Amino acid sequence: SFARWVNTATGRGDLGKLGRGVDELNLTFFSPRFNKARLDTLNPAFYAKLAPEARAQAVKDILKFLSVGTGVLALTKLSGGDKVDVGLDPRSSDFGKIKIGNQRWDIWGGLQQWTVLFSRLLTGKTVTSKGKEVDLTSGDFGSSSRLETLGRFTRGKLSPGLSFITDL
Repeated sequence: SFARWVNTATGRGDLGKLGRGVDELNLTFFSPRFNKARLDTLNPAFYAKLAPEARAQAVKDILKFLSVGTGVLALTKLSGGDKVDVGLDPRSSDFGKIKIGNQRWDIWGGLQQWTVLFSRLLTGKTVTSKGKEVDLTSGDFGSSSRLETLGRFTRGKLSPGLSFITDL
């Protein structure tokens, strides 16, 4: 359980039965183990399956990570005045990012994108970079849907080769 937690925390997620086909997965997706590790980090069931000692350590580690990250964002916001923006809406692609001018810093190590995706899918809404709220359930012509949002996210996780072919 401790080894499983260390592998997950460092981005070497367990692919389970799919692990036998990791070479094929790498042809399709960019860093499948890392993405699986990020999903496990956000999944309460992952922690429930760990041995009690490992679970306690994993929960302590993730709470420290979240506390430090939140503290960095809060201090940045407090010290930056009008020049610094910190994204607070989990439906926005700027959620949890430090923004100064057109420059953005993501301090969450791969967890932010999954959090934004889940927030958008659960609420059925997204927020643009200009702060406009967009309904994903309206069905209006030209509007995005939950399925399209999931498709764009998945497309962004494709391997460079497959992404290039998709672009062509």
